[in-house]
Amino acid sequence: MSDIGTEAGFLRQIPLFANFTEEQDQAWSSRCTIQSATAGTTLYDPDKTDKIVLFNLSGIIRAILRVAPGKEFVLDDFQPGAIVGALNAINGHWKNGFLMAATDVEAIIIPPEVFQDILQTRHDVCVTLLSNMTARMRHLYHRMAERSYLDVKSRLYNSLLRLSLPCPEDKEQRIITPPIIHAVLAEHVGASRESVSREMSRLLQDAVIERTFDAIIIRQPRELLRRLAQAAPSQT
Repeated sequence: MSDIGTEAGFLRQIPLFANFTEEQDQAWSSRCTIQSATAGTTLYDPDKTDKIVLFNLSGIIRAILRVAPGKEFVLDDFQPGAIVGALNAINGHWKNGFLMAATDVEAIIIPPEVFQDILQTRHDVCVTLLSNMTARMRHLYHRMAERSYLDVKSRLYNSLLRLSLPCPEDKEQRIITPPIIHAVLAEHVGASRESVSREMSRLLQDAVIERTFDAIIIRQPRELLRRLAQAAPSQT
């Protein structure tokens, strides 16, 4: 659970909205809600739900792109502190995109009309949001480019490093917790579950990673980086 208060105005507790006046905070907060969703819940479906803007308070919100019937690609995982759905509010429905709760999630629901009102009133929010969205677009362009020059195992190495955090017990290691099942990892990589499972087995055999009941531990992050460097195209 988050420590965001719900009394009177609460949007100012979000860094993006920290410069709201008290009156603005109260007026806009009164039109927003804080909601929780369990893991696996669909938060946005272009065919079933209205446009929505979320501020993630806790948990992981996953953005999924459906490229063909039955074929999906994980675009990104939004951590606590992220604004999700801003483009929907600005530019209409995301026709092939879905948002789901990858874990139990708590989020502030900002109606699109409220979000647009904020953007029209607060120039500072516009500038910060534009900067954040530009960085995210560059990140997504890089991920898409990876698919053109990296093979499956190299994309897997990248995904493992990207999804992991420094291990609290050993700063030389990294950890993914809760552990991601191979089917979801395959969606991140853009490959079949079988090919991801085979490569994960090799990494286990090489002691590069370790799997426990509650985590995937990357014991040798430097080895993954070394293999990535070997696979990357040379710069001339």
